[in-house]
Amino acid sequence: MKKQRNTAQKRIIMQALECADHPTATELYELVHAENPRISKATVFRVLSQYSENGEVRRLHIAGSDDRFDATLAPHAHLRCAYCGRIRDVMFPELAPILSAESVEGYKVYSAEIDFLCCCPECSAAGADRGGILN
Repeated sequence: MKKQRNTAQKRIIMQALECADHPTATELYELVHAENPRISKATVFRVLSQYSENGEVRRLHIAGSDDRFDATLAPHAHLRCAYCGRIRDVMFPELAPILSAESVEGYKVYSAEIDFLCCCPECSAAGADRGGILN
């Protein structure tokens, strides 16, 4: 396997991802580009793709939305607001063995994700969840 160089641009992109809250590739590009206008959108997309293929970041596939990226690799779950789309990491120590299981009933496990669809405090305070799930 060809060793990937850790360029200054890659470090900048990873640092931005670590500080962002599950951004899409476009959102991450906008963050990076605001501080470093010489980094192109294609570079951000390519680096994110490489990082996700190499297991250095987690790509989150969410129906009806662009993929999002997560720099947290430790076993964890996600709280995802059904109204605004905000995603937050949540650590449940009791879930760690489940999320890091190597096999289940004879199946080899490659990855595991737990995604709680919920209403975040901000949307709840604004009354978004009155009347049930997605009204």
